[in-house]
Amino acid sequence: MALKLARKAEGMTSPNPLVGAVLVKGGKIIGKGYHKRAGLPHAEIEAFADAERNKHKVKGATLYVTLEPCCHEGKRTPPCVNAIIEKGIKRVVVGAGDPNPRVCGNGFSILRDEGVEVVPFVLEEKALELNEAYNKYMTTGLPFVTLKLAATLDGRIAASTGDSKWIGSERQRKLAHRLRSASDAVLVGVGTVLKDDPRLNARLPGREVRQPVPVILDRTLRTPPRSSVFSTHGTVIIATVKPADTAGKKRLEEAGARVLEVGHDKSGLPDMKKLMRELGRNEIVSVLIEGGARAATSALKAGIVDKIAFFYAPKILGGDGVGMIDGLGIKSVGNAIQIHGIKITKLGEELMVEGYIKKKGAVR
Repeated sequence: MALKLARKAEGMTSPNPLVGAVLVKGGKIIGKGYHKRAGLPHAEIEAFADAERNKHKVKGATLYVTLEPCCHEGKRTPPCVNAIIEKGIKRVVVGAGDPNPRVCGNGFSILRDEGVEVVPFVLEEKALELNEAYNKYMTTGLPFVTLKLAATLDGRIAASTGDSKWIGSERQRKLAHRLRSASDAVLVGVGTVLKDDPRLNARLPGREVRQPVPVILDRTLRTPPRSSVFSTHGTVIIATVKPADTAGKKRLEEAGARVLEVGHDKSGLPDMKKLMRELGRNEIVSVLIEGGARAATSALKAGIVDKIAFFYAPKILGGDGVGMIDGLGIKSVGNAIQIHGIKITKLGEELMVEGYIKKKGAVR
């Protein structure tokens, strides 16, 4: 129940983790809560408030929480371990530890020192998956990167003419917007901007959405200042090599762009590794790469992709269509990029394939 509660705030809490909490006393649920947004009360505090609104006494209750309670004074909120102790909670059942160095095991120690029974790591795998982006960011300072592509069954993302509307169904596009809404940033190559003029926002009718920051890979600053992305977002990040066109850079900055000079990789494209480090420094915890093929290839070659989300439509375009991924320089099947933890979801007649990159198989 706490895990389900936590997911209600998906996309809303970054750079904080998703957390849910349930209070139980005398075999009955007396309070529930989840962290709704950075700056708002944490899940434990929400659960206490819920119980007290309903006239329940929380002293002696058991608290089920998906993440180790915090023990430090945050930028906006006090430590939850203090509230747990003050409320007289007798037992805390926890899904996963918090990798934040300021918490990491200290929350457990403080509670135990105060006589609170701690039962850690219940449904740990699900609790870790809930915050896979936060966990990576806290341990590396780098964002968690998902590569999302929509293709035909024979792996084509567009026809030979470049036409790609619409490979996927409306149902698939809605799910793609959910992926956007759960991400801090959405990244595309400038070719996608020139061809499709996308807004790169998350559109989920009837649901509050925190919009991702658009990131455009643009080696020579070809992004038009009148692109739709500028009218949709307050900030647009353009990653480039050292630009020769200073006037073009100025025009983009006047349109609302923040131009990052990240150097270039071996193919001359903006350096993805340096870009991820820069995004991490700006508290961007998760990145969704949406293409096109050159951006996908560059990301895989750089070894920055953590997860894939590939959508397959029941269509065939043939060999003259545009492939999902360009050449990776892999000379043998044994050196192929390996995917594990595969999950396949059927969306009507379409398929969504998710999985995680085995880093040792990534192309460096």
